[in-house]
Amino acid sequence: MIHGRDQLNVIDEHVATAQNVIESINRRQAEASRQLTEIRNQTAEEFRRLARFRLDELTANRVIARLDETDRAVLSLLERRARELNELEAGIQEIVARQSALTFEREAVVRRRDELVTEIDRQAADIRAQLATQEPYRAQEKSAGEASAKAERAEAKAAQAEADREEKGRPYREDALFMYLWNRRFLTPDYTGGGLTRALDGWVAKLIDFADARSNYFMLTELPLRLREHAERQKVIAAQESVKLRSLEEQALQVEGLRQKNEALLATRKEIEGIEARIEAAEKQHQALIEKRAAYSGASDELAQQALQLQVSEIKNEPLANLLREAKTTSRPEDDVIVSRIRDLKEAEQTLSAEIERLQSELQRQQKSFQEIEELRRRFRRSGYDSGHSYFPGGLDLAALLALLMSGRASGQDVWGRIGREQEFRPPRHRQGQGGGGDFFPGGFGRGGGGSFPDIFGGGGGSGGGGGEIGGGGFRTGGGF
Repeated sequence: MIHGRDQLNVIDEHVATAQNVIESINRRQAEASRQLTEIRNQTAEEFRRLARFRLDELTANRVIARLDETDRAVLSLLERRARELNELEAGIQEIVARQSALTFEREAVVRRRDELVTEIDRQAADIRAQLATQEPYRAQEKSAGEASAKAERAEAKAAQAEADREEKGRPYREDALFMYLWNRRFLTPDYTGGGLTRALDGWVAKLIDFADARSNYFMLTELPLRLREHAERQKVIAAQESVKLRSLEEQALQVEGLRQKNEALLATRKEIEGIEARIEAAEKQHQALIEKRAAYSGASDELAQQALQLQVSEIKNEPLANLLREAKTTSRPEDDVIVSRIRDLKEAEQTLSAEIERLQSELQRQQKSFQEIEELRRRFRRSGYDSGHSYFPGGLDLAALLALLMSGRASGQDVWGRIGREQEFRPPRHRQGQGGGGDFFPGGFGRGGGGSFPDIFGGGGGSGGGGGEIGGGGFRTGGGF
């Protein structure tokens, strides 16, 4: 058996792992972008050398001046970009710290809520023990139990009769002659055949012994209807007796101390909801900042693109292009060295551009997994699955499921569905194994009715009755979106 809090820790660890993977890709992208900028700067420098070597002094100075002007403009853009990136990093650090503080705040209120649940459960158990000694309650408990047993027996009989109707009635339904006479209502006041038709139908009836077969088939089809009506009546009676029993329980629970604890419990739930809303807002803000930083790391932000366009347009402008073509056609070794360097730099540029594109694709995939894990964590918290009274009795290996999610082999919806099927809420006494009255917990853990454990612990795990207050309701397990 695994505690819900431990499972939340597993999710937190995978959220942190996903963040680290994204951080690593961002760093690699940023380094590749830095190298790309440096390569373009080196390419511009090689063009300066080529201009000095091949052109006359005046023309060379004009070309070099243009390149210098472009370098200054690019440098200015990159300095602005560096300042913006520093501000972005500071914003990310601030929002991470805020998330951490809110998480600690929420954990403290969750512990206080769970303590209240335990206190209420303990006090309710004492009240239940006192009720069990009172004759009116014991008599009503007996009546409710007997009514419930009758309803179960009636349901079983009705279900069996319905199964018999399907199985034993099949040979009749497959007999074409029998079904012909049955559908014509032969041997009933509703039969309308006359003359030759009546005579022929009578001859067929004798041939297949329709009278006896009709009687048997009538019982097969009619009995399930009667038994189902009886079962539904017994269910209504059982529900009425259960309501009477709960009424006695709820009257006994109307004591001042328990009411105050109920009010405090409702207040903690509202407090948790408020903190959760702030956590989710911070998570979404964090995600937006991470995506913005990813744009900077991949040099796809506006300032980086402006700098890139300046560098590329300058290197590709007509004078430099002509200069490079002319240098390639000469047999002078000095030209060949510079041209070879420019060619090598362009190949390196292409390699880095391809690497940045690959990293960008990987980053998008990892961001999608990160968003799914974060949404999974939000749903886990909203449903109250991190409560001290939340368990995974089957020992769900959530780490393995999250690994599948991060690798793209499972979706967040797949993982959440499995969590909902495996999770259970258990009242404190149930966990402690105390005997007697184990099915009774006021306002959320008793028999039938509205309200449920998920209502108290977050409302996401079920669709029970309202308010989250302990004061009547049916214990539920598991849950879903």
